[in-house]
Amino acid sequence: MNTLHNCGDVIAGRYQIRHVLGHGGMGITYAAFDLQTNQLVAIKVLSLHRIKDWKVLELFEREAKILANLNHPGIPQYLNYFEIETDGDRAFYLVQELAVGQSLFELVNQDWKPSVDQVQAIAAQVLEILVYLQQLTPPVIHRDIKPQNLIRQENGQIFLVDFGAVQDTYHNTVTGGSTVVGTFGYMAPEQFRGQAVLSTDLYGLGTTLLFLLTGKSSADLPHHQLTIDFHSVVQLPKRFAAWLERMIEPISTVRFPSASEALVVLQGKQPLPPRATTYKKPKQSKIQLITTTDKMIVDIPSSLLNSPQSLWLGLSPMFGCVFIFWIVNAFIVEVLETQI
Repeated sequence: MNTLHNCGDVIAGRYQIRHVLGHGGMGITYAAFDLQTNQLVAIKVLSLHRIKDWKVLELFEREAKILANLNHPGIPQYLNYFEIETDGDRAFYLVQELAVGQSLFELVNQDWKPSVDQVQAIAAQVLEILVYLQQLTPPVIHRDIKPQNLIRQENGQIFLVDFGAVQDTYHNTVTGGSTVVGTFGYMAPEQFRGQAVLSTDLYGLGTTLLFLLTGKSSADLPHHQLTIDFHSVVQLPKRFAAWLERMIEPISTVRFPSASEALVVLQGKQPLPPRATTYKKPKQSKIQLITTTDKMIVDIPSSLLNSPQSLWLGLSPMFGCVFIFWIVNAFIVEVLETQI
């Protein structure tokens, strides 16, 4: 593995590298020891020389900016952000509290098989984190909820890490951001179109729970069109299965609208609400829906001349007029000829 730093290296005269935690498109993450505070930290490093797309740097800087304003026990605390420039490169460093534990992905690959109760407890913890993120102004969407980004400590506490794909709804709505980020098998369908809404993270959580229950990515489970059919793979209590179905709905508006609503239903404080009805527009339909902030306009164009049948129906009065005009004209000509 090609790394920027080796074990024992000291960065910025303060952080001593211990080992590599992860390696991906957003850089390399190291476990390190802070010589000033005597605590373990996680350092994500991005090399300007090695990136091929400036969008990567934009996402990295956005991650640091958003993390600096987060304060939740389930999110490793932001500690520092700095740059180091050398003759041939410039590196960017993001320092966070180290979440000690193993990812859910690692645990399952080590043959850990959590019970349904344990899976529900994990779901509740992650939803509490998402409730916090969604109540911020503007709300924050993680966009990459997956087993690799959920760290479980031995006492069962869950940490949500890697905010490299994070997006706030202001940026998504106002600037029209359309970067496709996420991980196949855990990405909601709208993410393939570069879109993200509050329920996008619910889909990622739902597919993560399926991984815990089946040991498989949702991409490897049976599908009916875009809907994941998990019933043939794992048997779950009826209420929990119905809740999970709602979490992984392929249509974002049919899922729970927010983490808070998903949480109260999971906890049994509210019943599962009726499934939202969606209507598919016929291919040949000329009807247009125009939505504004306070109303929706349904524009139903005239059906005249829109089909061969309506064409003849629309032209029939014209033919009648022409025929009557011809009769009247012939009568007038005949009268004039008799007078002459």
